[in-house]
Amino acid sequence: MKSLPTLGNSAKGFTLLEVVVAMTIVGLGIVTLLQIFSLGLRLGARSTVRTEVVTDGRQVMDEFLARGTLQEGTERGTLDPKSRWKLEVRGTKNASTELSLSNAWELKEVALDVVMTDAGRERHVEFNTLRLVRKKNP
Repeated sequence: MKSLPTLGNSAKGFTLLEVVVAMTIVGLGIVTLLQIFSLGLRLGARSTVRTEVVTDGRQVMDEFLARGTLQEGTERGTLDPKSRWKLEVRGTKNASTELSLSNAWELKEVALDVVMTDAGRERHVEFNTLRLVRKKNP
């Protein structure tokens, strides 16, 4: 008669401790991947908002400069309920002596600050440019 094999030291398989360690390692890997994907999504959303702000700011700056006249002062406006802008024109100090400008010309600085509210945070983008304009009374 044949005897049945007994379950002794020759049994093969994983112990409970080995299974727990393997599941922990797999769990840590999954959590790490989820964090990487989450960070990627947040960076993508932030990039989209910044691109919108830059596009809107360029539009405001182009419309202002297309007027052709630059009077010193400040203007404010809104683009949509989430964004606003502030544009300031000011003369530069000592520009005529540093740049050897004639008395008929002056250098103006145009600064634009665009603010967009996104998820409770304000995102600022600043634009600056210089324009050479003819003085009205040389």
